[in-house]
Amino acid sequence: GPFFNHRHGNGVDRHQPLPSAKSPFTTAAVDVRDPRLKQHVDELVARGEQSPEPWLALNPLFARGGAIGDLVTEGLLHPECERIFRPKSDFSDRGARAITLHKHQREAVEAARTGLSYVLTTGSGSGKSLAYIIPIVDRVLRMPERTSGVKAIIVYPMNALANSQVGELEKFLRYGYATGGEPVTFARYTGQEKGEEREQILRDPPDILLTNYVMLELVLTRPEERRRLVQAAQGLQFLVLDELHTYGGRQGADVAMLVRRVRDACQSPDLQCVGTSAPIASDGTADDQRNVVAQVASQIFRAPVTADRVIGETLDRATLGDPSDVAGLTVDVRRGGARGDYDALASSALATRIESTFGLDEEPETGRIVRQQPARVRESAARLAAQTACTVDECEQAIRATLLAGSSVRHPETHRPLFAFRLHHFFSKGDTVYVSIEPQDRRHVTSTYQVAVPGDADKALMPLVFCRECGQEYLVVARTDDHGTVRYRPRRDRDASGGDEANGYLYVSADQPWPADPLAEGRFPESWLADEQVLDRLRKYQPRLVRVDVSGAESPDGLLAAYVPSPFRFCLRCKVSYEQSRGSDFAKLATLDAEGRSSAVSVISAAIVRSLKQLPADELDEDARKLLTFATIGRTPACRPDISTTSCRSRSCEVPCTGR
Repeated sequence: GPFFNHRHGNGVDRHQPLPSAKSPFTTAAVDVRDPRLKQHVDELVARGEQSPEPWLALNPLFARGGAIGDLVTEGLLHPECERIFRPKSDFSDRGARAITLHKHQREAVEAARTGLSYVLTTGSGSGKSLAYIIPIVDRVLRMPERTSGVKAIIVYPMNALANSQVGELEKFLRYGYATGGEPVTFARYTGQEKGEEREQILRDPPDILLTNYVMLELVLTRPEERRRLVQAAQGLQFLVLDELHTYGGRQGADVAMLVRRVRDACQSPDLQCVGTSAPIASDGTADDQRNVVAQVASQIFRAPVTADRVIGETLDRATLGDPSDVAGLTVDVRRGGARGDYDALASSALATRIESTFGLDEEPETGRIVRQQPARVRESAARLAAQTACTVDECEQAIRATLLAGSSVRHPETHRPLFAFRLHHFFSKGDTVYVSIEPQDRRHVTSTYQVAVPGDADKALMPLVFCRECGQEYLVVARTDDHGTVRYRPRRDRDASGGDEANGYLYVSADQPWPADPLAEGRFPESWLADEQVLDRLRKYQPRLVRVDVSGAESPDGLLAAYVPSPFRFCLRCKVSYEQSRGSDFAKLATLDAEGRSSAVSVISAAIVRSLKQLPADELDEDARKLLTFATIGRTPACRPDISTTSCRSRSCEVPCTGR
């Protein structure tokens, strides 16, 4: 099912309305007729099986590495960097103050000055982009001759990342400077550019080129672009691979070969390669992880990357209280959460407990502060309740209130909120309903995938589908001949259809069973009849009476049922009929575990947007009431990830295929 990651930093609890939007969407297509089955489905929804509580994680506080001005004073950066790297709002804004770097960003600046390749492997929200942008800009500014030409190429795995970076670079490198007076130029060249924009880049190559790895390969192979862009990149200084962890398997080998070709084509034997990555290895200590990253990076870059040049994040605690202070925790819970300004909150026991629960942990071997695994608020509240003798509901409300208060107050110097948290919300389509082959009033009902009734291995469990018109249930089965005994086994490919009599459905009904003479009792749809007889072309699709025992085998003493061969042509209860004999039965029969993923994302997204619009004006800025969603889409039939881009015959792509 869909996964939503809600970044949260200014006091809005956004996950509350989402479960109520998802559950009706999933269950609306399944109108269950049988009362016992309907009760079972309603209980699943009530328990939150499809929309469980989200996981919460705090963005940690990173150790400070000094302001840009401090690095200029120390000679680590060119003086113009202090003017460039300032928060700015528009082209006329020169910025009031220079930004302050994290420690790992400073370490990246120091690593870049050595001229050796390095990797920055830190978590989300850690400012990895600045860790290579600042050294690149500094290198360009320090070059003795400000000649035109590409000094750095930044490679992104997706165009969306390149597009986002263009906006950020514009704020630093263009805002505050007169048009044409920018000290460092940049341009995006990903295949999205048309006409004059593309020609301008080829005519006057920028200092920094943003692209994707497929487009970079094309630049090396297309004669015109190789002549103009590659020639302009002779002596290339930097090659950055953003999101290095996305290049695995064959794709990783392709990118590794691309790095070698770029180095040779640009005649840059001393090319400095830079990688940014989420943590690639999770086992062992931080030193063990750095060694693994160094080995991978060395293979991709074809340049030695030692463990000391794998830069990780250094974390600090934002809170100062005692998380084990039971008396302080109890007071904070009793009054509905910790309160006060930044300093008061940071010193409270509950805020410190929250940071330890959702934000920070200590590495057992070294005592080093590392990120805590995401946790659920309700479960954390239960543990807090056991210590404070307060109720779970009181503790949960206090945790929520403290999180919201911490996201509203800001540090007087850095302007960072005490708590900036994210909700990882997973929505499950769930499993379908399974029943045993027994009378409706006493059959076993479950929604957990199993092959037999627990405690009774002789009773097989069959998945159900439901008529979209009346809600009649059908057992989804495969019919097989087991040494002369016909058996019905559970079939998981419920959408498969195409006239194969081995695939079908069992109809079981106590109040409206399938009769021995359905024609005489008027059980066929009118579209099936001509001159009061079943049409010849439809005879092979007629349901046939069978008796099936609890194990799924046909037996004279078994339960009376009707076997309906696939494809499903009409409902044996409401007589709604379908003319098509090919394709999927999905449009005819509904299940709880089959839904349109894109439709689900649309419904959930609409619920989020509605909740944002309904917030009071003082709770969230208007420009923050936005939602960004990503949805995976399939390749066009012509796209083949197993062939090179240059030999791809597809003509439907607007931009080069990235194999994703």
